[in-house]
Amino acid sequence: MNDPLSSQPSEPNPDINVSIKEITSASLKTEKTSLLRHLGNRLFAGVAVAVPLIATVLVLEVAYNFINGVSAPLYRALKITIPGIGFVTTILLLMLLGFMATHVVGSRILHAFESFLNRIPLVAQIHSVVKQALESFKTIKAAENFKRVAYVECPSTGCILVGYVTGQIFEPKLGGMMTMVFVPHSPNPLTGFLIIVENHKVIESTLTLEQVTKLIMSAGLVAPVYSKPEESGSSSLKG
Repeated sequence: MNDPLSSQPSEPNPDINVSIKEITSASLKTEKTSLLRHLGNRLFAGVAVAVPLIATVLVLEVAYNFINGVSAPLYRALKITIPGIGFVTTILLLMLLGFMATHVVGSRILHAFESFLNRIPLVAQIHSVVKQALESFKTIKAAENFKRVAYVECPSTGCILVGYVTGQIFEPKLGGMMTMVFVPHSPNPLTGFLIIVENHKVIESTLTLEQVTKLIMSAGLVAPVYSKPEESGSSSLKG
């Protein structure tokens, strides 16, 4: 004889439904965060590729307008009408400057010309700012100048700054060997300030130079992805 209670359909457990909804909601949030982070990384990669290209095009345009403006009357006076000769002249002169910069005599000539520019009031400031920006950019791009990434507790306890370790310096009055950390500004890592701290106060970071550069240039929007040990079996950081 069948039990009448056993034949009745069981009611769904509300706790199970709530758990399923919570899991689904958490999964959707995780996928949304992952998608936004992925899109942010792609955006950063596109900007990183576009900025040097745009800057190069702008420099070539300015150089072409200046050189062509000087050489065009000369070519017209010599009755030289070759299509594209202004652009070719610009490229040749830029290559000539490159050869001069890599040779002793040429570098001395360029140095003398820069000294002349630095004596002109308004031109001196513009030339100095542009040159410092380019030199800083070359320093940022040179990976060998930055040894590793580290944290420094500054300016107060509990406040952490991230920076690039550039080397060490020996200072007897400060207790011996000190570590030099360059702390870049965000979102422009070409500028920043130098901190000299004791070796034992430097906190080593697991982040790579590329990950920190992305973090700084995006003002924290493109942060490394941290994988928990229970999810991947080991702790890891992804840029």
